[in-house]
Amino acid sequence: MKSRFLFPAKARFLGLLLFLGGLAFYIYSQNSTKEILVWHNLPKSLQSLTGSILDENFDDEVQLFMVLSGLILLAFSKERVEDEHIIQLRSDSLQWAVYVNYSVFAVLIFVAYGIGFLMFTMYNVLTLLVFFIIRFRWKIFLLNKGLTTEVKGAIS
Repeated sequence: MKSRFLFPAKARFLGLLLFLGGLAFYIYSQNSTKEILVWHNLPKSLQSLTGSILDENFDDEVQLFMVLSGLILLAFSKERVEDEHIIQLRSDSLQWAVYVNYSVFAVLIFVAYGIGFLMFTMYNVLTLLVFFIIRFRWKIFLLNKGLTTEVKGAIS
């Protein structure tokens, strides 16, 4: 994976904020009957563009956008030191995440039906990024843990 296609390292913080904000917004909206983002709350100039969907709630769309954009920034932000080993770990983690994601999807094709299947396919958009981030961060953790252990052993 070429590092020229990655976001700057500072974008990871913005990604974390977007992800956690979207997740908090989702949890709040699931536990509340109040709709926050409704078309009729828009200014009159924007309401004329919306046509007949003036009472459409678009909380879900904003939540999904925040979570998705946050995960993309988290997954594809450069590390402080982006060397060949990190690039290889990133590539291996992405390949592993694709295999796991589509293996789970293949199994659930035969298990989930109706609305459950529709909901799963919506969440499946996010799970590839989640699997990638978990695997990549775990490998980075193990790499750092191994390096600090080797450094401590060399100093003793």
